[in-house]
Amino acid sequence: MRKGSFASLIGAMPLLDVFVAGPENQLVAECLSPFGIEQLASRSPLFLYGPSGSGKTALALTIAARWINEVGERTITLTSGSDFSKAFNRAIEADDMDRFRQLHRECDCLLVDNIHELASKPAAQEEMVSTLQRINDDGNLIVVTAPELAPLTPNLRLGLASRLNGGHSVPVSLPTAATRKEILRLLAVHSQIDIGEADLDAIGAQLQDGMSPLQLRGILIRWSHHNRMTPERTQKESKRLIDNLVDAQVTKAPSVADIAKAVGRELQITMDLLRGPGRKSSVVRARGLAMFLIRQWTVESYQNIGAFFGGRDHTTVMHACKKTEEDLASDHELTRTVDRVRQRLKLST
Repeated sequence: MRKGSFASLIGAMPLLDVFVAGPENQLVAECLSPFGIEQLASRSPLFLYGPSGSGKTALALTIAARWINEVGERTITLTSGSDFSKAFNRAIEADDMDRFRQLHRECDCLLVDNIHELASKPAAQEEMVSTLQRINDDGNLIVVTAPELAPLTPNLRLGLASRLNGGHSVPVSLPTAATRKEILRLLAVHSQIDIGEADLDAIGAQLQDGMSPLQLRGILIRWSHHNRMTPERTQKESKRLIDNLVDAQVTKAPSVADIAKAVGRELQITMDLLRGPGRKSSVVRARGLAMFLIRQWTVESYQNIGAFFGGRDHTTVMHACKKTEEDLASDHELTRTVDRVRQRLKLST
């Protein structure tokens, strides 16, 4: 997106800066075509729905970026259901609704990620209905994402569901075999992982349907770690390694709380300290490791991880994960800690 094209930018960033639309997402590909981009405002709201990890956020950002860059100086406000509700409540408390409504209504494009997060917030839902109506009346673009169609979302009010259902609804599917291989290739480049075509083919051949890009990234990262530790492997050993890496991802993932508790027990840090405001170095280190492992072993967003750890901002979680990943490259004790946590959770290597 052009510099200065944002009214606001809130929310986690996707793994890649492009959405890879394979044959399983032909409706998505049509949205990304020049004709689809040109028709977006007339089809608004664009409602993208699908399972967690299917890339809805990346897709929404890609589509919005192409649309706002198409003509003139279009502006965008990017938020989520949770952030919209929080900002709405703060505006009421501060008697600052005019500025809140200017931000969310006087934009060329409003992108709301995970709009289903408004389901238990009736007052925020009513405000969202009025916001969508205003943007629609102005002939501007609305892009929203959710796990399922609006009418199927529990506790979503009829008025909001009907407005969301009045535009172009597009299902987003998890990648199939050919798409997964292309995503693996892009993730390797993005993460600066040096992997040969033969290993990419071997990993791709073992992958199963239903795997998200986040799980693919986890496989690549662990492959890179093992490759640094044992660069000289026979073909049979390489195959066994890849089999183990893939098996680890198809095994039922532990919950956020499971991982946090396992890290706390291993490092003798209580859950209250892990989730609290403490800044003692040992606590910060343990908290960062827990955040990193949750990000690697689950499909939770930075925002959801931050919420679990005392409502921390997603940028704080991103920084902690990046710092831990850097430390793992040189700190062998930290690597051994990860292995022990994995054993506690009975996860494959």
